[in-house]
Amino acid sequence: MAAPVTELQVRVRVVCIKPPDPAAHGAEFGLQDRDQQVHPGQVLNDGSILFECRLPVRHNAQTGNPNFLGAYAHGSPAQRFLYLSWRPKKPRGAPWTRRMKIHLSSITWEQIEEAWQTGSILEVAVPGTAQDGGLKGGSVELLGGGWSLR
Repeated sequence: MAAPVTELQVRVRVVCIKPPDPAAHGAEFGLQDRDQQVHPGQVLNDGSILFECRLPVRHNAQTGNPNFLGAYAHGSPAQRFLYLSWRPKKPRGAPWTRRMKIHLSSITWEQIEEAWQTGSILEVAVPGTAQDGGLKGGSVELLGGGWSLR
């Protein structure tokens, strides 16, 4: 497949399945940008939380893979991810209690181009609760077969 000539913009959506209630823990929970601001999501009827953002994407000249850019893309060009971050509302030591990494590396050019051409959203679901009852942390599994178009 030929590399895109220009930068494309895609909408991505992460559904965090039934995370612990941040308010009950005196915490804020949201999609973290590069300025370390936390953007809250939309709470769904079942207690899951939906987060959505736009990501610019360009061709990675070294690998040929998508290189996600913008305020919400973290990590190296080869291993980009989104952060869902949980932190106390009032700073008490470390700024982050737990953060989830939602990896973008399994998104293909075919998915990106279809999303861009059709106005579809790239969506993934991730588990929200760890075995200890708190928020999942670290790299999280992508549920339901990973990223798909909606």
